[in-house]
Amino acid sequence: MHNKPSFRTLKIELTIKRLIAEYVVTHKEFLIDFPSLRLEITDVKVSKDLRFARVLLVHNIKDAEFEKFKKKYTRKMQELIAKTLTSKFIPRITLYVDEPFKESIKVQQLIDQL
Repeated sequence: MHNKPSFRTLKIELTIKRLIAEYVVTHKEFLIDFPSLRLEITDVKVSKDLRFARVLLVHNIKDAEFEKFKKKYTRKMQELIAKTLTSKFIPRITLYVDEPFKESIKVQQLIDQL
């Protein structure tokens, strides 16, 4: 059996990534609480049953502030996805820090300093 995600799963992942990016660009109210916040969505992984989605991000704020951001804005992002997606199940999103990507950025910055 192959482990490649189905076309439908890939389509939902891309849609979620686009919707969250759209939310971050158009809804700037989070800049009041987190004025220096910069987010980059690196990946979205949806479970095979399409009920859960892991959104991997890179950010420039402290981890405690990121936890506050998650608590305050994940639900709003979820609501936008629920309004837009037309499928039987709407994946429940969870925001995570993409640690390997974050580490590669640090390594690249060290290399650039040489």
